[in-house]
Amino acid sequence: MRDEKRLSVALFALTMTAGAVDAITFLGLGHAFAALATGNLLLLGFGVARAPGILVGRPAVALGAFVVGAAVCHAVIARLLCRGRRWFVITLAAETALLGAAGLYAVAAGGTGRHSVQVVAIEVALLACAMGWRTRVMIESRVAEMPTTVVQIPLVKALTDVLSIGSHASRVSALSRARRVATVLGIFVGGVVGALLLRLGLGPAILVVTAFEGCVVAVYACAPRLRPHPHPRH
Repeated sequence: MRDEKRLSVALFALTMTAGAVDAITFLGLGHAFAALATGNLLLLGFGVARAPGILVGRPAVALGAFVVGAAVCHAVIARLLCRGRRWFVITLAAETALLGAAGLYAVAAGGTGRHSVQVVAIEVALLACAMGWRTRVMIESRVAEMPTTVVQIPLVKALTDVLSIGSHASRVSALSRARRVATVLGIFVGGVVGALLLRLGLGPAILVVTAFEGCVVAVYACAPRLRPHPHPRH
């Protein structure tokens, strides 16, 4: 149980980074999300319907890059599993590298100032690709209640936990309840932090998130007790 709690803390930190990346993408690049594919799909629909102020370009790029990131990650995980490699650490490190590339590109392309349409599209693509990659990693890890990039299901389950207190339906472990709440708080706190980091400029904000995630991955890689139990593949 202690090991599971430690793993939950690491995933809470990763959840905050996802919230921060979405905040930076939406507020700093405009009308696109990196992790929230549902939001991009809706924005794309709004753009197709020619809603005022909504264009199809950025959400379409974000959605496409998200799919590419998830697909490439799927292939990488399959190959790493076949070779018996530590796929979780490697794939998280690769995602961190993608975030770092987005931050460095933003700094090189425009420092802390405004960016051209082409530069913005590339930045959106890199960030969304990283979050698509992360989503595929978390699906493969199968850590219950902590997807790190989405909040709808954990939010409803957390609400159900509250409404079911004292009833026979509430047969959920304390750790599961804590993970649901941590997911909701992680996305919220990450959003706040991401919005505040934008005061530094787009590139520096992304690099700060990258540095934080890099520290989380490094600690995880050096602490065997944090690693999730392997799951058999069918």
